Amino acid sequence: MLLLVFALVKAPDQGWGSGRTIGELAGAAVLLIAFLINEQLGRNPLLPLSIFRVRGLGAADVTGLIAFAGLIAMFFFLTLYMQNVLGYSPIETGAAYLPLCFGVGIAAGVSSQLLVRVGTRPVIVIGALLAAGGLYYLSRIPVDGSYLTDLFPGLMIVSFGLGAVFVGVTTAANAGVPADRAGLAAALLNASQQVGGALGLAIFSAVATSHTDHLLADHTAMPDALTSGFHRALLTGSFFLLASAFIALRTSNARGEAHQPESGALPEPARL
Repeated sequence: MLLLVFALVKAPDQGWGSGRTIGELAGAAVLLIAFLINEQLGRNPLLPLSIFRVRGLGAADVTGLIAFAGLIAMFFFLTLYMQNVLGYSPIETGAAYLPLCFGVGIAAGVSSQLLVRVGTRPVIVIGALLAAGGLYYLSRIPVDGSYLTDLFPGLMIVSFGLGAVFVGVTTAANAGVPADRAGLAAALLNASQQVGGALGLAIFSAVATSHTDHLLADHTAMPDALTSGFHRALLTGSFFLLASAFIALRTSNARGEAHQPESGALPEPARL
């Protein structure tokens, strides 16, 4: 994953068709295949592939990976926009995200109650669609934008979607997992989210940088070129979230049930 992220970050400078970029991407693919073969054949694998036999678990992890790829990158680009285009200080930029934190908390509380009635699948799908709509709104930020009209509405829409997606995906990714594999399922979901954030930032940075460099080469003003690059990145993020909504349709529709019994039955206690 490190090699893949490195290749994506360096590709705009090296060229997507350069031998170095192609070699790095191919190397990442070879390492990933080797990892999967090792996990399949190893006697004590780090990631037993048999866990993906749990219905809907793989779809839930992929949903989290793609959704968080778009959501985590959003903070990076909006921070650059507020500081480098609007001239916000670091303190002002941090404070701008406070309403989003409250929105996520409210949405998470509502979603945890809602999924007991309707299940995780509708919660994830609706949350991903809300977040995609919020990112699309933010992808239209102007060079001379203001917080209340251009940032606040989109941030709040994203916050409601983020809270729903996080609660729904976490529940769906652990539903139906045997108790002795609960730690593995939780770690797999966490890894999916971390990898999604890293890949999303690398991909969207490449998209934004390529577009901004092209505009700067045409003598576009720096604020306009930066903002236009942010537009491309945020719009791509909204497409990722839209895709995660469709993938979420393949997840299990759990309602927060307890873990399944352990796969190996415990021996009965000896009778006197």
